Amino acid sequence: MSYFVKNIGGVNIFESKTAQTLKEGVQEAATSGAHLGGADLRGADLGGADLRGAYLRGAYLRGAHLGGADLRGADLRGAYLGGAYLRGADLRGADLGGADLGGADLGGQWIIQGQIRSDGYAFFLQRLTADTEPMVKAGCRHFTLAEAQAHWEHPEYRSPALAQETRIIVHAMIKTMHLRGLK
Repeated sequence: MSYFVKNIGGVNIFESKTAQTLKEGVQEAATSGAHLGGADLRGADLGGADLRGAYLRGAYLRGAHLGGADLRGADLRGAYLGGAYLRGADLRGADLGGADLGGADLGGQWIIQGQIRSDGYAFFLQRLTADTEPMVKAGCRHFTLAEAQAHWEHPEYRSPALAQETRIIVHAMIKTMHLRGLK
């Protein structure tokens, strides 16, 4: 089997004949700052790969093996991760706005994608491997539930309307967490 990694314009970035060279090529491209946005990596074995800060926006990762991969700070906005294996992957700080995680195997980790607030901030409630409790992720902010509430309830918060919208979004994610029996 031959793997081609393409950019959005359809130009081949590199070709790989084996899963191992594909993994090495993607890892090298990601760590060197190459843009892999829109790359077709369906079914790729990227287990344990160092993809910190990788630009994988809109990448097609259906069924990809990303177990144990370091995806800290990766840009996965709009990526398709349906059926991907993500057990043990480090997703701290990864931007998953608009990503499709349907059917992804996160192991003991979980992510609930909330709504996008009227000013464009995407909200997530998540419990990743390194988290000791559920965390709210909004833009670059990463809060415990108590910290999130204190932040948006603060009298000097920039907009009472945004604070109210935020409370509704976070409340809906918490309700979803309880409905799914997550802790």
